[in-house]
Amino acid sequence: MLASVGGAILSRSLICANGLQVEIIASSFHTASTLESRIKWRSRHKPFWHTKKLSKAEDDPLTEENQTFIKQYIDKKYSGPLKEEFAPWARGKYEPGGVSKRPGVLAVKIGIQPLWLKNGKQIVTTMLHIQDNHVVKYTPRTAFEDSYMGSKKLIPKYTTVKPTDVNPNMVGFVTVGAVTTDPQKYTKDYCGLFSQCGLAPKRYLARFPVTENAVIQPGTPLTAAHFRPGQFVDVFGRTMERGFQGVMKRWGFHGMPATHGVTKSHRRGGTIGSGRQMSRVWPGKKMPGHVGGDMRWMRGLRIWRINYEENVLYVSGCAIMGKTGSVVQVCDTIAKAKKWDALTKEGEGLVDGPRYFPTAYPDDQEKVPSEEYWHTVHNFKEESLKL
Repeated sequence: MLASVGGAILSRSLICANGLQVEIIASSFHTASTLESRIKWRSRHKPFWHTKKLSKAEDDPLTEENQTFIKQYIDKKYSGPLKEEFAPWARGKYEPGGVSKRPGVLAVKIGIQPLWLKNGKQIVTTMLHIQDNHVVKYTPRTAFEDSYMGSKKLIPKYTTVKPTDVNPNMVGFVTVGAVTTDPQKYTKDYCGLFSQCGLAPKRYLARFPVTENAVIQPGTPLTAAHFRPGQFVDVFGRTMERGFQGVMKRWGFHGMPATHGVTKSHRRGGTIGSGRQMSRVWPGKKMPGHVGGDMRWMRGLRIWRINYEENVLYVSGCAIMGKTGSVVQVCDTIAKAKKWDALTKEGEGLVDGPRYFPTAYPDDQEKVPSEEYWHTVHNFKEESLKL
C-alpha cells in the first residue's frame, strides 16, 4: 500500500514470520518542491472525506398535488434563517494591529466595467455579485484538530515544503454558503449540514478562519455592506481551463524558425537533454501538459465602488480568475502594505477598520446608501460643474 504524506511516499508491507505479522514502513523523499515533482497535484475531484453532495437516486414521477405539498413542506421547514431557541451571540469589536480576522463572502463574477477617476484616468474593474450569502456553521479549532484534515497537519514533515499551520490567534472556522437550492437534489447528509442554522441547502460553501472577536452566529446574512469602498481585498478562485497545450502556449517558448530547413517542428519543444549527465527526464522539465484549472490567490485588490442595493462590488483589474459566472471567495487582504493599519495616507477613516464589524447585520442595512464610491472616483450622477 502506498500513501503520500507531505511530499514523501510511504510504502507499507506485511511479512509473516513464525506466525507473526511484521509491518515494514519504507519511505522515499522527493528532492524537488511540490510544484516541480511528478506527483499529481491538480485534483478535480472532491476528497473522500467530503460529505456526498448530489443525490443520484431517481424518484418516481410526482403529481402536481404531491409537488405542491412538498414545496409547502420545504418552505415551512426552512423558514429561518435563525431558530427561535438560539440566543443571539455577542458581537465582537474590531482590534487594530492586525489581530482581528473576520470571514469573507462568496461572490459571482458577472462582468467588467470601466470607471473614471476625478483626475481623468480610466481604470478597469470587475463586478462581483454577492448573492444570497449566509453563515452556515461555526467550527471550533478543537473540533478541527480532531478531524481528518486536522490530524494530517499533526504529521511531521521532513521536506522543504513550507508549513501550513493555522495562526494561533484563530479560534475556529466560519462556513459561509451561497445560492439557496432545492433540497430534493441533495443527499440527506449534505442537507444535515444546514439543520442547525435553519437554512435551506446552499450550492456553494467556503470556510474562513476567524479570531475570537469575529465569530458570527449561524444563519446571519452577509451582504455587500460587509465591505467598504477604498479597502483592499483578496480574491481566491479557480483559473480558466485551457486544456492540454504545447510548450509555446504553456511556457512561452519561442519556437523553431519558420524556414531554413525546419520541417514539421515549428512549435515543438526540441531536445529535452540526453547523455550521461541527464540520463532521464528530470522533475520539473518544461514540457506540454495541462494548463489552467488551478486555485489561485489575487491579493491587494481595491474596492472602488459598491452597489449596496444590488450587492455588487467593483474590484480592481480585469484578471479575476475564472469565466463569467464563476464563484470566487472575497475577504479582507493580508498584504501588510494594504491592511487597515497601513492605510494612513488614504483618508476617509480606513485606519479605523471595517465600518461594521464583524459584519453588517440586518439592523445596519438601513443605514447604508443605495450606492457608494471611493472619494477618488468620479460619479457621473453628481454635478460635474457647480456655479
